[in-house]
Amino acid sequence: MAQPDLRRMLSDELHARAFHDFDGAGRFIRFVFLINDAAASFLAYVNEFLEAANLPPIAAESKFARIEFEDYAFRFERHTEFFSISFIQKGRMIKSGLLPEAFDPEAVGLPLTWARAAPATLFQAIWLEVGAKPPRTLNDAKMLAMLDSRAVAANRFNDGAGQLHFAFDIDAAGFSRVALFNNDIPPSRMGRAVQRVVELETYRLLALLGFAAVRENGGRLGEIEDIVGKLTNDLAEQIKLPDGNVETLLFTLTAQAADLEEIYSKTSYRMAATKAYESIMADRLEGLRLKQLIGFQGVRGFLNRRMTPALDSCHAFSERLAQLSARITRAGDLLQTQTEMIIQRQNRDLLASMNSRTKAQLHLQETVERLSIAAVTYYGVGLVSYLANPLPLDQWGVDLIVVKAASVPVIALIVWLAVRAVKVRLARK
Repeated sequence: MAQPDLRRMLSDELHARAFHDFDGAGRFIRFVFLINDAAASFLAYVNEFLEAANLPPIAAESKFARIEFEDYAFRFERHTEFFSISFIQKGRMIKSGLLPEAFDPEAVGLPLTWARAAPATLFQAIWLEVGAKPPRTLNDAKMLAMLDSRAVAANRFNDGAGQLHFAFDIDAAGFSRVALFNNDIPPSRMGRAVQRVVELETYRLLALLGFAAVRENGGRLGEIEDIVGKLTNDLAEQIKLPDGNVETLLFTLTAQAADLEEIYSKTSYRMAATKAYESIMADRLEGLRLKQLIGFQGVRGFLNRRMTPALDSCHAFSERLAQLSARITRAGDLLQTQTEMIIQRQNRDLLASMNSRTKAQLHLQETVERLSIAAVTYYGVGLVSYLANPLPLDQWGVDLIVVKAASVPVIALIVWLAVRAVKVRLARK
């Protein structure tokens, strides 16, 4: 990518998902879909909806789009792991409480059924209802009924300008409900608050995807830990033995290392994403600047008590992966060292055996060499006999036997010198 294009892309990222003012009463309904392999079909589904309303389609590379309909605003967002489509209604005027059609999918006049039918995995559905001043008789029991939830967490803004009530649950229609009561929040600030609340609800659930991965792979990781622990003990015992057998241990360790690498490849991204989503969630919660609301459990306390064990499990799982990988590496180093020592002992024994065989071959060679000298000498003496027979040995007064006997040391010396000369030439090469 060219430098000016990179600069433009990075600059545009800062403005990709701008806040919009939110005035009066209304609602922000967001559907979150996991991308998986459905990105193209999902975008085509959205563009078909827009084109049916005679509105321009969303470009394939777009990360954000806000399109105004007659009765609502339509919002499209693309993230690393998910798409979201949102419907925004605002500008209604009421004195207190929420709008009469609050949390009623049939009464709000929005294409919620169309959104649910999108060709992608629906992960989260958030319904944020923005109202006016909170009713004076508001209490925990009434909010439980209003949010259709098993528990309610609530806070006020630090300056008392409004109240937030979270269900952190799923109602009968499949939505996670949030109610925001506005005492005196200006539209620009309300837009930021609405965005933070919706993102808090989105990333709260995305962060828990890591816990699902922990539950899926935690059992197998525990089995590997047990096997590696037993293997380490066995390895310690085998190392103490002079001829310890580590071949079986090496095979077992290799199998466990392969299984661990498979778990790591399946979960490493998810654990990193969980950490990032947890950080974003904490940032959005901090940005809301919430204070205690008398009579209600606080949002931060609720999330800390309910989410911390799951998130701690994710962090512990990541640490267990790293520690187990280090243990396997150390065990592998010990096995490698032990294997090298065994190979060295085997090489030493092999060299000793080869040295013994070489000595035996040398003795055999020397014996054969002596026999060869004797044999050649014998044939040499026979040759001398054949040569001496025609000679007039009787006239010379020499006996043939004496000639043959005299030739024995001479021929033997000549043969020995010839063999020695050959050995010297071979030694010089």
